[in-house]
Amino acid sequence: MFLISRKGGTLLTINNFLYRSNLKFFGKNNNILYWECVQNRSGKCRSRLKTIGDDLYVTNDVHNHVGDSKRIEAAKTAGMLIHKKLSSLTAADRMQVHGSWKMEAELNLNHFSTM
Repeated sequence: MFLISRKGGTLLTINNFLYRSNLKFFGKNNNILYWECVQNRSGKCRSRLKTIGDDLYVTNDVHNHVGDSKRIEAAKTAGMLIHKKLSSLTAADRMQVHGSWKMEAELNLNHFSTM
C-alpha cells in the first residue's frame, strides 16, 4: 500500500511504518528498489527495506520510534492511500513525473468520470 505525502511523494506503508524511496530502479532487470524509514533523516531511524519486483526483503526492521498509524489513518480518511503492486508502476511513476502518484490517481478518476 502506498501513501501520497504532503509534498506529493510516494511512501510505502508496511506494519504501520512509512518508507521513502527515490524510485530509482536498479539491477539487471531494473526491478530493485531501496526504501528507508521516513524518520531516517530527522530521527536517525535505520530501518530499511528492499523490493525486487513485488517481493519485499527487510534489511533492517529495527525502528527507534513508534509507528505512523495516525498519519496512515489520516491519509486513508483523506483518500490518499493507493493499493497498487510494485510491478504495476508505470514508466511515469518510475520517473516521478509531477513528483507524485496523486497526478496518476487524478488522471484515473478523470478517465472513469468521462466514461
